[in-house]
Amino acid sequence: MRQETKILMAAFLAVLVAVVLAFFAMQTPKRPPQQNQKTTMQVWQVTLCYPDLKASKLVKLSLSIGATSMERVVSELFERLKSPDSPDLSPAVPAKAKLLSVRREGDILILDVSDEFTRPEFWQGSDVAHLRLQSLVHTLTSLPNVRAVRILVNGQVPEALGGHEELSEPVEPDPTL
Repeated sequence: MRQETKILMAAFLAVLVAVVLAFFAMQTPKRPPQQNQKTTMQVWQVTLCYPDLKASKLVKLSLSIGATSMERVVSELFERLKSPDSPDLSPAVPAKAKLLSVRREGDILILDVSDEFTRPEFWQGSDVAHLRLQSLVHTLTSLPNVRAVRILVNGQVPEALGGHEELSEPVEPDPTL
């Protein structure tokens, strides 16, 4: 009987091991977390704003942009603001200006741009400077959870644009436009 008990015990252990292995084999493997979540394409609904300098107002256009990150959307918007489709509208960003970096701090979007951004002839006159800056600010604050825009030039706070538009603090959209 001792031999029979050993055989039964061995058979029982073999069945138990088989059941445990079958249980784990049937489990769906968990996927490791994605290493780069930025590769997921997302559609961003934004409002692109251009200055109409003749009418002293902003012209707002709804736009959908497919991008993998907010930084890419900002880069796309920055480039689009250099050249409006309509001849009645003016650019909001100088053509040679470059976007060096983009980051967020809470609800403030921080742009670091090249010094071509501050060319005085582009920001001539207080109304022109205000409309152009507000075109950029209104466009970028149409992004989710962006309340204001801070603009740096080569990492530094620049002089007032056109001598009128102060950039020492984040700029919020002007609600009267």
